[in-house]
This record gives sequence, structure tokens and C-alpha cells, in this order.
Amino acid sequence: MDTQAIATGLMPLSCIAIRQETPTIKTFRLRARSGPVSFVPGQALVLKVPMPDGPLWRSFTISGGGGGDLHLTIKAQAAGGATRWLHDHFREGDVIEARPPRGTFTLALRSNEKLAFVSGGSGATPMMAMLRDLAESEPEADLAWFHAARDPSEMLFTSELTELQRRMPRLSVAVTVTRPAPGWFGYHGRIRRGLLAAAVPDFGRREVFCCGPGGFMQEARLIHAAEGGAKAQFHTESFGTETPVTPVAPEPVETGGPAHLLKVNGRDLHIRPAETVLQASLRQGVVIPCGCGEGMCGTCMVRLVSGDVDARPNGGLTAEEAEQGYILACSSRAVSDVEIALE
Repeated sequence: MDTQAIATGLMPLSCIAIRQETPTIKTFRLRARSGPVSFVPGQALVLKVPMPDGPLWRSFTISGGGGGDLHLTIKAQAAGGATRWLHDHFREGDVIEARPPRGTFTLALRSNEKLAFVSGGSGATPMMAMLRDLAESEPEADLAWFHAARDPSEMLFTSELTELQRRMPRLSVAVTVTRPAPGWFGYHGRIRRGLLAAAVPDFGRREVFCCGPGGFMQEARLIHAAEGGAKAQFHTESFGTETPVTPVAPEPVETGGPAHLLKVNGRDLHIRPAETVLQASLRQGVVIPCGCGEGMCGTCMVRLVSGDVDARPNGGLTAEEAEQGYILACSSRAVSDVEIALE
């Protein structure tokens, strides 16, 4: 690994196998040249995807691994995007750079013996990683998994789930599809309160881990609250989308302190008192790659050259990266004049 990779926390990953899961989803098995990579089930990997017009940073949840390898199960989205490029151009033997696994969407958040996984589409990937871990560490876990897919052909991990249900007597799995095919006798339709109540009758008493499209997760959250669920018992993974999040810059603030100088790669900008570094940069035409906008994915990591910031990473920055002078633009606010470098 070269010095630049060490300095920025990047690691080269070789693709050693690709498996077609569904017509639109592939699993890529990656191996680090530096040796085995450890991760906590539910964490994600930020890939530097080498697109024709320049690299794009995208977060993908790790769906599993073995022997230090990392598995990414990725659905191809619209043409011209990073996921489509990976499906069409990334081959066995190719190398791609990534930041180390990170994220707080893990079972470490758990405080309830009764669990529910709620997933939509490829949002099943962190759930599968956590389920595999539970199967080894807690096979008697009380877990209900509700998954929504477009049609039966898009259902992930069906064979493995059948096997895990044999090993985990308190695991129940319910699937709904929005486009049922002939011969489908399961649930059908989009997520709604009546459907979820039928599939998981005690949904409001369970601690929920939810992953899927934004609207899907919001609906699941509202249903959980309506069923009496506590806000603290509902957890979401909110990154990994194809389209980067663009945080909305705040309106001018009349009080709360002075504006500061913000220098980005030598360009002089200004940052308002309530703005993050990312918001101020976007407002003035400087694009910093962003994934989640919440300090979790690490996509917007930049190097702090000088000045002081109120930095509040939410699991997206390792202690080593912080010690090396890196901050997350989406969750850092200036408390003095600041200079940053995009690398």
C-alpha cells in the first residue's frame, strides 16, 4: 500500500469473485491486498468508483464476508451511475480503492430482546450480515424479518434464509412484493400498517432495524410509532443511495456569532455561523462528495489544514483519521477561520 493510501485511509481491494443474485443484483467478493479486513455486521464500505468523468464515492453495506474478505451485494440503478458502472465494468481481478469499514448501524445499538428487521430491496444486505452473526452467537434470538421486494425474482438470500430458519427456531420471515407473479401466494403491496401488523403482530413492542429507500424507512418509522413503538427503538441505515445527498444550506443567520473565512484548496469562501463546512462549500459552488449528510458514511472526509471546528462525526470517522487531521464536512462547523484540503 502506498503512502497516499495510508494517509487518506484508502485500501486497494481486489475482486476475487462475482455472483449474480437476481437479474439486477450482484454480490462482489473483495479481498484487501494488505490482509484480512475485520468489520462489524451492519457496517458499510465507501468505494472510490472510477467513473469516466472522475471518481465517485459511494457507500455500500457489507452483506457478509469470510476469512477476512468483504462481500458487497449491489443493485444496479440508473445508467450512468456508480452501481451501473460496477455491474457493467467491474470484473474479477480488477482493483478498486475503499475506505475501511465504518458505521454505527449495528446490533451494538440493541437494548431489546425482541427484534424486527424491516428492509426494502437491497436494504436486505445489512440485515443479512446481522442475521448471520445472530445465527452464530444467539441462535435462540427472537427475530421477525419483514422484507419488501418489487417481484419474486428480486428476492435476496432465499435459500440461505430457509436454512437459517431451520437453525433459528424463533426467526420468522415475511415477504411482500409489489408485482406478484402467477403462483405467488404471499403478501403483496407496498408497506402499510395493516400489512405490517399482519406479518409482525407485535411490531410496536420490538426494536427495529430498518434499511431501504427513504420513503420506505419513513413509512416504517411512522407505523412503528403508531403501534406504540418508542422512538429510541427504531434504527435506520440512511446511506448507500445512488444519488448523493445534497444538504440544504441554511438561511442567513442574524445572530449567533460572526462568519468565518473558509479556504478550500486555496479558494477563499465564507462560512455562516450555523452552516457546516459542506453546506458552505455547496452554497458557493464547491462540490464536496457526500453520501449520507449525517456524519455516518465518511464520504465527505476532508483534511483540516488550519483552524478549529466543532466536529461531530456520527461513526463516519475513525480515531486514526481524526488524529491525522481529517474531519467530515457534513458534520463540522467552523469556530475560527478554517482551511481544508480535498484529497
